[in-house]
Amino acid sequence: MDIAKEIVTLIKFSPKRECLLQQLKENLETEDEDTSSRGIIGLCPTRWTVRASCFRRILENYAVLMEEWDVCLSERLQPDVRARIIGCKAQMERFDFFFGLHLGERLYSHTDNLSKTLQGTKMAAVSGQRLANLTKETLTKMRNDQNFDHFYANVSRKSEGLVGEPTLPRKRRAPARLEVGAGAPSYPQTAKDHLRRVYYEAIDLIVSAIDQRFNQESFTSYAQMETLLVKAANGEDYEAEFKFIQESYSEDIDTGALPGQLSTLEVMLKEEKISCFDEILLAVSQFPEPEKKLIQEVQTVCKLLAVNPATSAAGERSFSSARRLKTWLRSRMSDDRFTNLAVLNGHKQRTDSVPITEVAKEFVSRNENRKRNFGKFKE
Repeated sequence: MDIAKEIVTLIKFSPKRECLLQQLKENLETEDEDTSSRGIIGLCPTRWTVRASCFRRILENYAVLMEEWDVCLSERLQPDVRARIIGCKAQMERFDFFFGLHLGERLYSHTDNLSKTLQGTKMAAVSGQRLANLTKETLTKMRNDQNFDHFYANVSRKSEGLVGEPTLPRKRRAPARLEVGAGAPSYPQTAKDHLRRVYYEAIDLIVSAIDQRFNQESFTSYAQMETLLVKAANGEDYEAEFKFIQESYSEDIDTGALPGQLSTLEVMLKEEKISCFDEILLAVSQFPEPEKKLIQEVQTVCKLLAVNPATSAAGERSFSSARRLKTWLRSRMSDDRFTNLAVLNGHKQRTDSVPITEVAKEFVSRNENRKRNFGKFKE
């Protein structure tokens, strides 16, 4: 991934090299014109939805990039830039790098799809766990010799004329603290066996990371509380989830009054089919104050879920939008204005539903000078 990021940096941060890439692509005869027209895209280390597409674009432009490195090295360059280009060219000539790009594109296509799906505004914890398990099953099915042989043959076919032959790495003895047992360490006999280990290890690492993220104790607690409210609102049996609440949150919630209030919640939402916690939270927030007091313990459960959301996508999205909101032309923007703009940008669906005419009327009505300048707004 570091080499891929370095390739993107060398191209995207230099208008000259990016323009040269486009010219070389236009001059190079390709069979697929649509694929050749697409350029390199950025690889952000903090974004988990663009990695597969970045690797895919590098693979689509592999031959053009190799030609561009030759053109760049024939010109006069700064020593550090020349060294970086030589390093990227040397890595791209290796079969194991070419293999790693294809493997990364294949594996990250599944994780990127999972990340995009989890960023939905109404994504529930239970649904997130189910999607994560489906992704784990998909990746686990890829972990067998038959799939690897097919993948290796496909990569070998595509590598002809682009990179060198696969080779075994130099034998290195693992540190003594990592050695298990008294036997001699085993080494792969062929380059294919070495890449097979890399293939299996990559799948195991991704599956382990997904499992670690979605099987945390806190995430399981969140899913139990969310399921309790959804089942209660739909009139389903929630005995197992209620038992968990009694064992874990007896100090925060009056578990004696909660069952009756859950039954009241079912009556209050009888005309709606609830599918996630976000719908319950929105409905409860719109209840009149007397009805809210009738389900105070349900409100407590909602508050516990609201302060610890199932995903951090909304918060991370607000950080990503900060650069677009506070530009160089808005360098003197106050913190209050910046916070308000971030809230509007983070909740675009609600912002778009606000009647602009009513907002304009309210803005004008607060000042006599505004009334003289803007007058009245028509419906």
